[in-house]
This record gives sequence, C-alpha cells and structure tokens, in this order.
Amino acid sequence: MARSAIRPDNVLRLARRTLSCPTAPYREGEVIAWLREFSAARPHLRLGEDADGNVSVRRRGVRASRAPLVLAAHMDHPGFRARRCAARRDGGFRVEADFLGGVPLSSFAGARARFFHDGEEIRARVERAALDRRSGRKRVVLRARRPVPAGAYGMWDLPAFRYSPDRDLIESRAVDDLAGLAAILALLDAVDRIDRRRRVDVRGLFTRAEEVGFVGALSVAAGKRLPRAARIVAIEASMALPDAPQGAGPIVRVGDRTSVFDDRLTRWISGVGLRLAGPKGGRFAWQRKLMDGGTCESTAYQLFGYRCAGMCLPLGNYHNVGRGGRIAPESIRRSDLVGLVRFFEGLVRDDGPTAAAGDPLRKRLDTLLARSRRDLARDPFA
Repeated sequence: MARSAIRPDNVLRLARRTLSCPTAPYREGEVIAWLREFSAARPHLRLGEDADGNVSVRRRGVRASRAPLVLAAHMDHPGFRARRCAARRDGGFRVEADFLGGVPLSSFAGARARFFHDGEEIRARVERAALDRRSGRKRVVLRARRPVPAGAYGMWDLPAFRYSPDRDLIESRAVDDLAGLAAILALLDAVDRIDRRRRVDVRGLFTRAEEVGFVGALSVAAGKRLPRAARIVAIEASMALPDAPQGAGPIVRVGDRTSVFDDRLTRWISGVGLRLAGPKGGRFAWQRKLMDGGTCESTAYQLFGYRCAGMCLPLGNYHNVGRGGRIAPESIRRSDLVGLVRFFEGLVRDDGPTAAAGDPLRKRLDTLLARSRRDLARDPFA
C-alpha cells in the first residue's frame, strides 16, 4: 500500500477554517470567498462559478474526462433571514425573520441566534416561532440589543469550531455540510502528491441552498453542467444511527431516505474501502450503510439521469438539535473526517470505472457461469 499523502493536522486546519465560515441558504458568500482564497493560493487548481452561484474546483493541466469523479458538497446550513426590525418600547429591537431549513419549531423557544451583516455580528434571542400555513415558512420573532437590517442572515449562536483531542471530537454550529466541503478541499490540496502523473480528473462541486430543496444541485443537473457519464459522489454529514455510529469510520452510503444509489459506482467505492482495510480489515475503519435519516443531493442528481453514489460522516446533534430538543453544536469525530479524506485518496489512486469500463463483478460471474457449465457437462443432472 502506498504511503498516504494526507496529513491529519492539515485536515484539521482546513476544517477549522471552513467550519468557521458563517452560512445559510442563499447566503453562502463567506464560504465562496474562502473557496476563492483556497484555489488562488494553489496553482494546480482553478475555480469556476456558474450563473446560479455554484462553485467548481478542478485541476489544472489534467485532461477532462468523459466520466470525471465529482465530489459534491453543499455550502449552506439551516439559518435565519431577517425580514424587518423595529425598536421596542421597553428597549432593544424586535426582529422578524424567516428560518430556512429543517429544524423543529419545538427547539426554538429561548434559543440564541447570531446575525451577520457587513462584518458585524449581532446577537439575538428567540421569543416565539410559528409555521405560516399559507407560505409554509417558519416565522420567528427575536429580541436583539442592536438593530438587525432586513436581509441579514443568522445562525444559532454556537461555537464556530471547537476541537477536543481527548474526545476525538469536532463541534461546530455548521458541521453539515461544511465538514464535507473541508474534506474535499483536503483531498484537492494533496491531489498532485497523490496523482503525480496527473491523470485523474477529480473535481470538487460546491452547491447552494441544499437545505431548502437542493436548489444548487438541481440547477447543475437541469442545466447539464456536468458530463453525462460523470461519477457524482455526494458528500454529507448525516445523522448518526445505532448501526452507523461515530468513530467507526466514514460511511459509504448505499442510499438515503428517498432512493438507493448507483450499484456499480457504490461497489467500486466499497471495493476501495476493502483494499484500504486490508485482508483482515484492521488497517482502515469504514462503514457501508443505508443512511435513511434524510435525503441527500445524489437523489436529486439521479432524477436527471446521472450516476451517483454517496459518502458521509456520522453526525451528532443533526441540524443542531441536541438532547431534549435543545439547540446544540453539531459534532463529528476527527478520526472519521481524516478517514474520509484518506478514502478519497484511495479513490484517486484507484481511478475507478468509467462508463466504458467492464464491470469486475460481471466478469467474475461470467467466469463462474462458464465453470459451472463445464461441471454440468461432465456430471449432468438426470
């Protein structure tokens, strides 16, 4: 096995920088600015942006493939958008906001929020929240000490990044899906050391507004902005489950709550995991699971005819909902995150099947069938 080019300290550094970006649906500007900075500092990468604000990061000097390996993550996280603000008679300011994303209303009461506007951060506290039956939106009233301009976006007032080495734990207000994004960046940062012959067309695709209906992914798919034979792997932080625990390694996701993913592509990824783990399975920790706690972007891409697979990190406090329904930081294990990047490294080294390549399982089954027919000819059933 080739020595890994992935440095855990660099993965953690990129995770810290990435997870510290404030973000919300349609308000991914800080994340996009970081992606521009990251790409500009690395001559082997080039960044592109489409008309809908999605970002792609590709390798320079690598021939475009008919079937590129596309690692995709979304840039947003559930959050607030201020609608109006007015001074209160008893002091402070009354902020009316929409909340975009899947957090139950039962978790809102008394929770703290933080709004971002023109470099300022303004703290607020939720006073009440309700569902607008006509629009289907969550309407929230908050109290703030300073005015919050209309259009300002907000997140829960939680740590941007916190790492506990003794617990192997990373916590953040937005692990989902900035950790997936950070993992892809860590792979792209090291890709020229992994693939020195520069033969693998591996790309990062970073989409907008996933939390409100896969808006960015659908614009990419409907606009046919990827080659038809592209191998898309949606990367997520997905709710940890009893049989998909944190600390047991990154997960090859065979499907989500809505659909199952491409069999051949999933088997290739799983095969890479088996090779990384070694004959006795102890060299590398990974899992293969149906993660049906939610729906991911692979389902959206598949509906437009793309070949898709999924990988994810087991996530604690999904969408910031902790014990007793209280708002809390999301969490992942650092070892799972580093493992995910090393899994990506394995995919690049293996340079998986293109649309025209033969299927290894089909070849094995064809060989088995031919052998069985010879045995049958020698000893027919009677």
